[in-house]
Amino acid sequence: MIKNRCTMETTLLFSEVGREHIPVIRFPGLSKYEEILHFITTRHGGYSEKPFHSFNLASHVGDREENVLKNRECLARSLGIRAEKFFFTRQEHGNRIFLINEENSFYSNNRLTDTIPVSDAMITDCRDICLLIFVADCVPVLLFDCRKKIIGLVHAGWKGTVSLISQKTVQLMQSHYGSRVQDIICAIGPSIGPCCYEVGNEVIDKVKESFPEEKSLIFFDSKKGKYFFDLWKANNIQLLDCGIPDDNIETASLCTSCHSDLFFSSRKEHQCTGRFAAGIMLKKLWK
Repeated sequence: MIKNRCTMETTLLFSEVGREHIPVIRFPGLSKYEEILHFITTRHGGYSEKPFHSFNLASHVGDREENVLKNRECLARSLGIRAEKFFFTRQEHGNRIFLINEENSFYSNNRLTDTIPVSDAMITDCRDICLLIFVADCVPVLLFDCRKKIIGLVHAGWKGTVSLISQKTVQLMQSHYGSRVQDIICAIGPSIGPCCYEVGNEVIDKVKESFPEEKSLIFFDSKKGKYFFDLWKANNIQLLDCGIPDDNIETASLCTSCHSDLFFSSRKEHQCTGRFAAGIMLKKLWK
C-alpha cells in the first residue's frame, strides 16, 4: 500500500493483477463500486526496452510497435478483458471531449494503424468498453456517476487544465446524461506534482487568466528561483466549482517526476520515455 496525503484522506490500493502480476494502483473510493473496473498502471511488468522500459502502452513515443501491442495484450489479460475493448483517442493537449455511444464505439481498437478520434477526454454509458488514456506527467482524472452509471476519463496537461477540461467534462455529463454532481465520484491520478512542475511566463499568464481568484496555484520557490504550478489543485478546483462534494474527490498526490522509478516522467526523462495508462470501464451486465 502507498500512503499519502491527498484531498480526501486515503490509502491508495497497490496490487498485482493476473498471472503476469502486472502492478496497478486503484482508488478506494472507486473500488467500492463493483460495476466498474479502474486502474492506473506503472512502468513495470512489460516488454519494452530502454528508454521505454518496460510497460510502455503508447505507440507514439518511438517504442517498437510489437512491444507496445504485447504490453497492451498483457494488460488486457491481467484485467480479464480483451485488448479490443480498449478505447483510446489521439491526445492533443486540448479540451475536446469525445462522447462514446453505440454508433461510434466501433472506434474501440487495439491496432496501431486505425484512424482514431482526437480528444483529451471521453464519456460513455456503454458497457464493456475500457476507456484508456496515456500519460507521463499529465493529470489523469477518472469520473464515475454511481447513479446514472456513466464513466469519464480526462487527460489534463497544463493546456487542458487551463482550458478547464475537467470542469467541461463534468458539465457534459450533466447536460447530456443528467448527472447530478453529488453522484459523481472523482479520482485525480499520479502526475507531475507542484514540487517539480517548473513553469515559465506562458503558463503563468494562462493560469492567471483561467483562475483569476486562485493565487496559490502558481508559487515561487525562493531557494530554486523558479515558479511552480500545482496541476492537482487546479483540477481539484474545477471539480469543486462544478459542485462536486469534496468528499467525492480523491487525489493520489504521487509525483511522477519524484517517482520516476515507478512511473514514466516526460519532464524527468527529457521527453524520451514511455507512457503509463489510466483506465475505467463499466462492466458487462450478466443475466
